[in-house]
Amino acid sequence: MKHPLAIYAASLVLAISSPSLAMDEAAPLDVGLSALAMGHLDASMAALVETGRRSGVVWAVAKNGKLVSHKTAGLRDVENDLPMETDTLFRLYSMTRAVTTVAVMTMFEEGKFELDDPVAKFIPAFADTPVLKDRKGDPTDTEPQQTPLTVRHLLTYTSGLGYPFDYDPSLKVGFENTLGPGITIEQGVNFLASTPLLFQPGKHWYYGFSGDVLGRLVEIWSGQPYDVFLRESIFEPLGLNDMGFQIADDQWDRLAKVYAPGDGGSLVDATARAPVINSYRAGDTIFSGGGGLVGTAIDYLRFAQMLLDGGELDGVRILKPETVALLSRNHLTPEQGPLNWYAHGRFTESDPWSRLNGYGWGLSIGVRIDGQPHTVGGGRGEFKWDGLANTTFFIDPENDIVAVAMTQYLGSGQDDLEMVLRTSLYGGVLD
Repeated sequence: MKHPLAIYAASLVLAISSPSLAMDEAAPLDVGLSALAMGHLDASMAALVETGRRSGVVWAVAKNGKLVSHKTAGLRDVENDLPMETDTLFRLYSMTRAVTTVAVMTMFEEGKFELDDPVAKFIPAFADTPVLKDRKGDPTDTEPQQTPLTVRHLLTYTSGLGYPFDYDPSLKVGFENTLGPGITIEQGVNFLASTPLLFQPGKHWYYGFSGDVLGRLVEIWSGQPYDVFLRESIFEPLGLNDMGFQIADDQWDRLAKVYAPGDGGSLVDATARAPVINSYRAGDTIFSGGGGLVGTAIDYLRFAQMLLDGGELDGVRILKPETVALLSRNHLTPEQGPLNWYAHGRFTESDPWSRLNGYGWGLSIGVRIDGQPHTVGGGRGEFKWDGLANTTFFIDPENDIVAVAMTQYLGSGQDDLEMVLRTSLYGGVLD
C-alpha cells in the first residue's frame, strides 16, 4: 500500500469544534507542553502511515482538562480511498473493559454488591462451577472451588476465566457460544458457568471473559439490558454520542477497516480476521463487557478525562473520587502477576508486550506501579489499557494528561502506536 506523502500531510487535520463533543481548547505551551513535542507527535503519527505500518491513525490529547490535539493521518478504508476523520469509528475491543468497570462501580456505590460477594449470589450457576486441577491436563479432572468466585476476582482478572483458545477443545468453548452475534450475554455467561474454571479463583491474573460476566452482573443489578444501562447511565450523561455496541446502517462507512501486514510489506484488508464478538449491526443482542464497544477517539478521551477528574466531567458526576482511586490502584500481589497477554499465544515471541513491564492491575485496568522499572514513559499513578485491534489510551494524574490513539491493525509491531504517543508527550512535558 503506497500513497504519496502529500496525502498524509493533507490529512493531518485539527477538528475540535463539534458542539456535541466540545472540550475547552488550549495551545500546548499554555498548559505545559512544547509546540516542538506536539509537532513531533504529528510527524511521528504521519510516519506510521507513510512507512506503511498503519493505514491511518486518529489521536487526541488533553492536558489540564484542555484539548490540545485531535488529529488524523491516512485512510480508514484504503480500497475506497476514505480518509481517517476525527469522527471515524473504531472497534475498541479491550478498551471496553474500563467502561465496564465504571458501570460496575456505579452499582457498587448504590450498594448493589460488596467486592467480596460470591458471584453465585447473583448468578447461581457459578456455585457449582468446577475447577480444572491442571489447565493443560485432563479436562475431566476437576475439583470444587476452594474459595468461591467473587466479584473482586472478576474485577482483578483472577477469576479463572480464560478465552476459547485457553480451553481444551473437548470443552467446546467458542466465541459462538459465549460472545457470538445472535446470543445474549446471559446465555453466554450461563454457558461459561457450566464450564470448568482454568484455575482456582484468586490464584493469578489471567486475561479472559471476566469483563463479560461483569457486564451480565450489571444487567442483574440494574434490571436493564447492558447496552441500555451504558447509554442511559454513562454515555448520554457524558455526551459520548458515538460510543455503543451498534452502528446505524447509514453510519457504517465511518467504521475503519482492519489491516494487517501482507506479502511484500504492504498492508492488506484483514477485517474478516478480526474476532467477531460483536457484529456492530443494529438489532444484535450480544453486548460484550470485555470487548464489544465501538467509538471515536474523542468520545474515549472524554471518558478518560472524567476518570482523571475524579469521576466528574462538565458538571456531571458518574463516580465518587474515592471510587476512582479504588479502581485505579494496583490490586495484585507479586504472586498473582505479572500481566502477560501472550500467555495465550495471541502474539509471537518476536512481538513481546514489554510495555506492560512494571504494571499491575487495578479493577479491570492496567496500573503503573511506583518504584518498578518501566519500558515506557509515564507519570506516577498512571492507569491505562489497549484494544486488540491496536487502540490505546492512558490517564496520567501526575502530569494531568489524558491521551488516546486509535487505528485498526492486527500484526507485529503493536507497540509502535503507543510508543509514538508516549515518546512525543513525555519528551515534551515542561517543568
